[in-house]
Amino acid sequence: MIYKFVNFPIIIEVKSGVLEEFEKVVHQNNLHFANPLIITGKKSGEIINRYQFASEYQHYIIQDGKLEEISYLRKMLVDYQHDAIITCGGGRIIDIGKYLARETLIPVVSVPTLLSNDAIASPISILRINNEYKSVGTTMPIGVIVDIEVIKSSPKKYILAGLGDLISNISASYDWVLAHRDIGEKIDNFSRMLAYMPAINLLNNFEIYSSLKDEKFIEDLAYGLILSGIAMNIAHSSRPASGSEHNISHALDRILGFSRIPHGLQVGFATILTTYLQGQTREHRQILELYEKFKFPKTLKEIGVDRESLREALNIAPTIRDRYTILNKYQPEKIVKIADNLII
Repeated sequence: MIYKFVNFPIIIEVKSGVLEEFEKVVHQNNLHFANPLIITGKKSGEIINRYQFASEYQHYIIQDGKLEEISYLRKMLVDYQHDAIITCGGGRIIDIGKYLARETLIPVVSVPTLLSNDAIASPISILRINNEYKSVGTTMPIGVIVDIEVIKSSPKKYILAGLGDLISNISASYDWVLAHRDIGEKIDNFSRMLAYMPAINLLNNFEIYSSLKDEKFIEDLAYGLILSGIAMNIAHSSRPASGSEHNISHALDRILGFSRIPHGLQVGFATILTTYLQGQTREHRQILELYEKFKFPKTLKEIGVDRESLREALNIAPTIRDRYTILNKYQPEKIVKIADNLII
Protein backbone atom coordinates (compact mmCIF):
# COMPACT_ATOMS: atom_id res chain seq x y z
CA MET A 1 0.00 0.00 0.00
CA ILE A 2 1.08 3.57 -0.69
CA TYR A 3 0.26 6.21 1.92
CA LYS A 4 0.76 9.93 2.16
CA PHE A 5 2.39 10.99 5.41
CA VAL A 6 1.68 14.50 6.66
CA ASN A 7 2.76 16.66 9.60
CA PHE A 8 0.32 18.41 11.88
CA PRO A 9 0.51 19.92 15.38
CA ILE A 10 0.81 17.56 18.33
CA ILE A 11 -1.20 20.00 20.47
CA ILE A 12 -4.40 21.67 19.28
CA GLU A 13 -6.28 23.27 22.17
CA VAL A 14 -9.06 25.83 21.79
CA LYS A 15 -11.02 26.71 24.93
CA SER A 16 -11.58 29.37 27.55
CA GLY A 17 -8.92 29.56 30.25
CA VAL A 18 -6.50 27.15 28.57
CA LEU A 19 -3.54 29.44 29.24
CA GLU A 20 -4.15 29.03 32.97
CA GLU A 21 -3.10 25.40 32.48
CA PHE A 22 -0.47 25.84 29.78
CA GLU A 23 2.14 23.52 31.30
CA LYS A 24 -0.46 20.86 32.07
CA VAL A 25 -1.57 20.85 28.43
CA VAL A 26 2.02 20.56 27.22
CA HIS A 27 2.81 17.68 29.60
CA GLN A 28 -0.41 15.83 28.76
CA ASN A 29 0.85 15.69 25.19
CA ASN A 30 4.13 14.10 26.32
CA LEU A 31 6.19 17.24 25.80
CA HIS A 32 8.58 18.87 28.23
CA PHE A 33 10.51 22.09 27.74
CA ALA A 34 13.48 22.70 30.03
CA ASN A 35 14.56 26.04 28.60
CA PRO A 36 11.93 27.64 26.34
CA LEU A 37 12.01 31.21 25.06
CA ILE A 38 8.81 33.25 24.84
CA ILE A 39 8.80 35.57 21.84
CA THR A 40 6.15 38.24 22.02
CA GLY A 41 5.33 41.86 21.23
CA LYS A 42 4.83 44.72 23.64
CA LYS A 43 1.01 44.53 23.79
CA SER A 44 0.81 40.76 23.55
CA GLY A 45 3.50 40.53 26.24
CA GLU A 46 1.25 42.42 28.64
CA ILE A 47 -1.49 39.85 27.99
CA ILE A 48 0.72 36.78 28.33
CA ASN A 49 2.39 38.05 31.51
CA ARG A 50 -0.90 37.59 33.35
CA TYR A 51 -0.39 33.83 33.23
CA GLN A 52 1.82 31.82 35.55
CA PHE A 53 3.69 29.90 32.84
CA ALA A 54 5.00 33.16 31.40
CA SER A 55 6.70 34.12 34.66
CA GLU A 56 8.81 30.97 34.58
CA TYR A 57 10.35 31.43 31.13
CA GLN A 58 12.74 33.88 29.53
CA HIS A 59 11.12 36.50 27.30
CA TYR A 60 12.11 38.43 24.22
CA ILE A 61 9.95 41.35 23.02
CA ILE A 62 10.06 41.93 19.25
CA GLN A 63 10.90 45.52 18.38
CA ASP A 64 10.78 45.98 14.60
CA GLY A 65 10.90 42.41 13.29
CA LYS A 66 13.51 43.27 10.68
CA LEU A 67 16.07 40.77 9.43
CA GLU A 68 18.77 42.09 11.79
CA GLU A 69 16.61 41.45 14.83
CA ILE A 70 15.64 38.00 13.57
CA SER A 71 19.32 37.15 13.06
CA TYR A 72 20.06 38.28 16.61
CA LEU A 73 17.25 36.08 17.92
CA ARG A 74 18.50 33.08 15.96
CA LYS A 75 21.92 33.44 17.56
CA MET A 76 20.35 33.91 20.98
CA LEU A 77 18.29 30.72 20.66
CA VAL A 78 21.38 28.69 19.79
CA ASP A 79 23.81 30.31 22.24
CA TYR A 80 21.47 29.93 25.22
CA GLN A 81 20.46 26.41 24.17
CA HIS A 82 16.74 27.07 24.19
CA ASP A 83 14.76 23.92 23.48
CA ALA A 84 11.44 25.48 22.48
CA ILE A 85 10.03 28.70 21.06
CA ILE A 86 6.70 29.86 22.47
CA THR A 87 5.50 32.57 20.13
CA CYS A 88 2.70 34.71 21.60
CA GLY A 89 0.99 37.49 19.70
CA GLY A 90 -0.58 38.31 16.37
CA GLY A 91 0.38 37.05 12.93
CA ARG A 92 3.64 39.03 12.70
CA ILE A 93 5.02 37.64 15.95
CA ILE A 94 3.91 34.08 15.16
CA ASP A 95 5.45 34.29 11.68
CA ILE A 96 8.81 35.26 13.19
CA GLY A 97 8.62 32.35 15.63
CA LYS A 98 7.85 29.85 12.86
CA TYR A 99 10.72 31.16 10.74
CA LEU A 100 13.16 30.88 13.66
CA ALA A 101 11.97 27.32 14.26
CA ARG A 102 12.91 26.43 10.70
CA GLU A 103 16.30 28.13 10.96
CA THR A 104 17.27 26.56 14.30
CA LEU A 105 15.31 23.26 14.20
CA ILE A 106 13.84 24.21 17.58
CA PRO A 107 10.10 23.38 17.91
CA VAL A 108 7.64 26.26 18.09
CA VAL A 109 4.32 26.53 19.92
CA SER A 110 1.83 29.08 18.60
CA VAL A 111 -0.15 31.04 21.22
CA PRO A 112 -2.19 33.68 19.38
CA THR A 113 -3.50 36.73 21.21
CA LEU A 114 -5.29 37.75 18.00
CA LEU A 115 -7.24 35.52 15.65
CA SER A 116 -6.75 37.63 12.53
CA ASN A 117 -5.52 35.05 9.99
CA ASP A 118 -4.38 31.46 9.45
CA ALA A 119 -0.74 32.26 10.30
CA ILE A 120 -1.44 30.65 13.69
CA ALA A 121 -0.85 27.21 12.15
CA SER A 122 0.38 27.67 8.59
CA PRO A 123 3.83 26.61 7.28
CA ILE A 124 4.32 30.06 5.74
CA SER A 125 5.70 33.28 7.24
CA ILE A 126 5.52 36.87 5.99
CA LEU A 127 8.80 38.57 6.90
CA ARG A 128 10.12 42.10 6.52
CA ILE A 129 13.22 41.85 4.33
CA ASN A 130 14.98 44.96 2.96
CA ASN A 131 11.91 47.10 3.70
CA GLU A 132 9.69 44.68 1.76
CA TYR A 133 7.46 41.90 2.99
CA LYS A 134 8.15 38.47 1.55
CA SER A 135 6.46 35.09 1.89
CA VAL A 136 8.82 32.37 3.16
CA GLY A 137 8.25 28.66 3.71
CA THR A 138 8.68 27.87 7.41
CA THR A 139 8.03 25.23 10.05
CA MET A 140 4.51 24.36 11.18
CA PRO A 141 4.02 24.76 14.95
CA ILE A 142 4.08 21.58 17.04
CA GLY A 143 1.32 23.12 19.11
CA VAL A 144 -1.45 25.69 18.71
CA ILE A 145 -3.07 26.87 21.93
CA VAL A 146 -5.95 29.35 21.65
CA ASP A 147 -7.52 30.83 24.76
CA ILE A 148 -11.03 31.95 23.82
CA GLU A 149 -11.11 34.50 26.66
CA VAL A 150 -7.98 36.17 25.29
CA ILE A 151 -9.49 36.36 21.79
CA LYS A 152 -12.79 37.71 23.15
CA SER A 153 -10.93 40.63 24.70
CA SER A 154 -9.08 41.49 21.47
CA PRO A 155 -10.22 44.36 19.18
CA LYS A 156 -13.16 43.42 16.96
CA LYS A 157 -11.37 44.34 13.74
CA TYR A 158 -8.91 41.49 14.23
CA ILE A 159 -11.68 38.94 14.79
CA LEU A 160 -13.33 40.30 11.64
CA ALA A 161 -10.01 39.87 9.82
CA GLY A 162 -9.89 36.22 10.91
CA LEU A 163 -13.43 35.78 9.64
CA GLY A 164 -12.48 37.30 6.28
CA ASP A 165 -9.41 35.09 5.96
CA LEU A 166 -11.43 31.94 6.64
CA ILE A 167 -14.34 32.88 4.35
CA SER A 168 -11.88 33.62 1.53
CA ASN A 169 -11.17 29.86 1.39
CA ILE A 170 -14.52 29.50 -0.42
CA SER A 171 -13.15 31.61 -3.27
CA ALA A 172 -9.72 29.92 -3.18
CA SER A 173 -11.27 26.45 -3.36
CA TYR A 174 -13.25 27.36 -6.49
CA ASP A 175 -10.12 28.78 -8.13
CA TRP A 176 -8.13 25.60 -7.51
CA VAL A 177 -10.85 23.44 -9.08
CA LEU A 178 -10.99 25.90 -12.00
CA ALA A 179 -7.22 25.69 -12.53
CA HIS A 180 -7.42 21.89 -12.44
CA ARG A 181 -10.21 21.86 -15.02
CA ASP A 182 -8.88 24.56 -17.36
CA ILE A 183 -5.11 24.04 -17.36
CA GLY A 184 -4.64 20.66 -15.71
CA GLU A 185 -3.07 21.96 -12.51
CA LYS A 186 -2.53 19.19 -9.98
CA ILE A 187 -5.08 19.28 -7.19
CA ASP A 188 -5.12 17.72 -3.74
CA ASN A 189 -8.78 17.40 -2.86
CA PHE A 190 -8.12 16.37 0.73
CA SER A 191 -6.23 19.55 1.54
CA ARG A 192 -8.70 21.61 -0.48
CA MET A 193 -11.67 20.27 1.47
CA LEU A 194 -9.81 20.62 4.78
CA ALA A 195 -9.62 24.37 4.15
CA TYR A 196 -13.04 24.67 2.48
CA MET A 197 -15.33 22.75 4.84
CA PRO A 198 -14.89 24.88 8.00
CA ALA A 199 -15.47 28.01 5.91
CA ILE A 200 -18.62 26.77 4.17
CA ASN A 201 -19.97 25.28 7.40
CA LEU A 202 -19.57 28.60 9.18
CA LEU A 203 -21.21 30.39 6.24
CA ASN A 204 -24.16 27.98 6.17
CA ASN A 205 -24.77 28.23 9.91
CA PHE A 206 -23.82 31.78 10.88
CA GLU A 207 -27.31 32.45 12.27
CA ILE A 208 -26.46 30.39 15.36
CA TYR A 209 -23.85 32.89 16.52
CA SER A 210 -25.04 35.78 18.65
CA SER A 211 -22.06 38.04 17.98
CA LEU A 212 -18.34 38.20 17.17
CA LYS A 213 -17.65 37.53 20.84
CA ASP A 214 -19.86 34.43 20.90
CA GLU A 215 -17.69 31.65 22.40
CA LYS A 216 -18.90 29.07 19.86
CA PHE A 217 -18.13 31.45 16.99
CA ILE A 218 -14.58 32.05 18.21
CA GLU A 219 -14.06 28.31 18.72
CA ASP A 220 -15.27 27.49 15.20
CA LEU A 221 -13.22 30.34 13.72
CA ALA A 222 -10.07 29.17 15.52
CA TYR A 223 -10.44 25.56 14.41
CA GLY A 224 -11.17 26.72 10.86
CA LEU A 225 -8.00 28.82 10.70
CA ILE A 226 -5.94 25.99 12.20
CA LEU A 227 -7.26 23.51 9.64
CA SER A 228 -6.54 26.03 6.91
CA GLY A 229 -2.89 26.13 8.00
CA ILE A 230 -2.71 22.33 8.14
CA ALA A 231 -4.25 22.14 4.64
CA MET A 232 -1.45 24.30 3.25
CA ASN A 233 1.12 22.06 4.88
CA ILE A 234 -0.43 18.96 3.31
CA ALA A 235 -0.58 20.61 -0.12
CA HIS A 236 2.95 22.05 0.22
CA SER A 237 1.35 25.21 -1.14
CA SER A 238 -0.93 28.05 -0.09
CA ARG A 239 -3.38 26.93 -2.83
CA PRO A 240 -6.08 25.58 -0.46
CA ALA A 241 -6.47 29.01 1.11
CA SER A 242 -5.27 31.49 -1.49
CA GLY A 243 -6.71 32.30 -4.90
CA SER A 244 -8.04 35.30 -6.81
CA GLU A 245 -9.03 37.12 -3.61
CA HIS A 246 -5.42 36.92 -2.37
CA ASN A 247 -4.15 38.13 -5.75
CA ILE A 248 -6.29 41.26 -5.33
CA SER A 249 -5.04 41.68 -1.76
CA HIS A 250 -1.40 41.33 -2.85
CA ALA A 251 -2.01 43.93 -5.54
CA LEU A 252 -3.49 46.31 -2.97
CA ASP A 253 -0.44 45.72 -0.76
CA ARG A 254 1.81 46.77 -3.62
CA ILE A 255 -0.21 49.94 -4.21
CA LEU A 256 -1.08 50.94 -0.65
CA GLY A 257 1.81 49.41 1.30
CA PHE A 258 1.78 46.39 3.58
CA SER A 259 -0.14 46.41 6.87
CA ARG A 260 -2.22 49.42 5.92
CA ILE A 261 -5.31 47.23 6.20
CA PRO A 262 -5.30 43.87 8.05
CA HIS A 263 -4.75 41.06 5.57
CA GLY A 264 -7.92 39.20 6.53
CA LEU A 265 -10.08 42.27 5.96
CA GLN A 266 -8.58 42.72 2.49
CA VAL A 267 -9.06 39.12 1.33
CA GLY A 268 -12.53 38.93 2.88
CA PHE A 269 -13.51 42.14 1.09
CA ALA A 270 -12.07 40.87 -2.21
CA THR A 271 -14.09 37.65 -1.80
CA ILE A 272 -17.26 39.68 -2.37
CA LEU A 273 -16.07 40.34 -5.92
CA THR A 274 -14.39 37.00 -6.65
CA THR A 275 -17.37 34.82 -5.62
CA TYR A 276 -19.53 36.98 -7.90
CA LEU A 277 -17.12 36.53 -10.80
CA GLN A 278 -17.01 32.79 -10.10
CA GLY A 279 -20.78 32.54 -10.36
CA GLN A 280 -21.10 31.29 -6.77
CA THR A 281 -24.46 33.03 -6.52
CA ARG A 282 -25.73 31.41 -3.33
CA GLU A 283 -22.40 31.72 -1.52
CA HIS A 284 -22.01 35.34 -2.68
CA ARG A 285 -25.45 36.23 -1.27
CA GLN A 286 -24.76 34.40 2.00
CA ILE A 287 -21.40 36.13 2.40
CA LEU A 288 -23.10 39.52 2.09
CA GLU A 289 -25.65 38.45 4.73
CA LEU A 290 -22.89 37.17 7.03
CA TYR A 291 -20.93 40.39 6.61
CA GLU A 292 -24.03 42.46 7.31
CA LYS A 293 -24.69 40.58 10.56
CA PHE A 294 -21.15 41.02 11.86
CA LYS A 295 -20.55 44.50 10.36
CA PHE A 296 -17.72 43.30 8.15
CA PRO A 297 -16.63 46.10 5.77
CA LYS A 298 -18.47 45.75 2.45
CA THR A 299 -17.87 49.16 0.88
CA LEU A 300 -14.77 51.04 -0.24
CA LYS A 301 -15.32 53.63 2.48
CA GLU A 302 -15.62 50.97 5.18
CA ILE A 303 -12.51 49.08 4.06
CA GLY A 304 -10.54 52.32 3.59
CA VAL A 305 -9.63 51.93 -0.10
CA ASP A 306 -10.23 54.60 -2.72
CA ARG A 307 -11.80 53.58 -6.03
CA GLU A 308 -8.75 54.38 -8.15
CA SER A 309 -6.50 52.21 -5.98
CA LEU A 310 -8.96 49.31 -6.30
CA ARG A 311 -9.13 49.75 -10.07
CA GLU A 312 -5.35 49.74 -10.29
CA ALA A 313 -5.17 46.64 -8.11
CA LEU A 314 -7.73 44.81 -10.26
CA ASN A 315 -5.72 45.62 -13.38
CA ILE A 316 -2.52 44.07 -12.04
CA ALA A 317 -4.04 41.31 -9.85
CA PRO A 318 -4.16 38.61 -12.60
CA THR A 319 -0.39 38.93 -13.09
CA ILE A 320 0.65 39.56 -9.48
CA ARG A 321 1.85 35.94 -9.24
CA ASP A 322 1.87 32.80 -11.34
CA ARG A 323 -1.47 31.36 -10.19
CA TYR A 324 -4.43 30.64 -12.45
CA THR A 325 -7.72 31.95 -11.01
CA ILE A 326 -11.07 33.31 -12.11
CA LEU A 327 -9.31 36.59 -12.87
CA ASN A 328 -7.69 34.91 -15.87
CA LYS A 329 -11.15 34.33 -17.40
CA TYR A 330 -11.93 38.06 -17.72
CA GLN A 331 -10.32 41.05 -19.35
CA PRO A 332 -9.13 43.45 -16.60
CA GLU A 333 -11.37 46.25 -17.85
CA LYS A 334 -14.38 43.92 -17.50
CA ILE A 335 -13.42 43.10 -13.90
CA VAL A 336 -13.07 46.80 -13.12
CA LYS A 337 -16.49 47.52 -14.62
CA ILE A 338 -18.13 44.74 -12.59
CA ALA A 339 -16.42 45.96 -9.42
CA ASP A 340 -17.58 49.53 -10.06
CA ASN A 341 -21.19 48.30 -10.10
CA LEU A 342 -20.82 45.72 -7.32
CA ILE A 343 -18.74 47.54 -4.70
CA ILE A 344 -19.96 51.04 -3.81
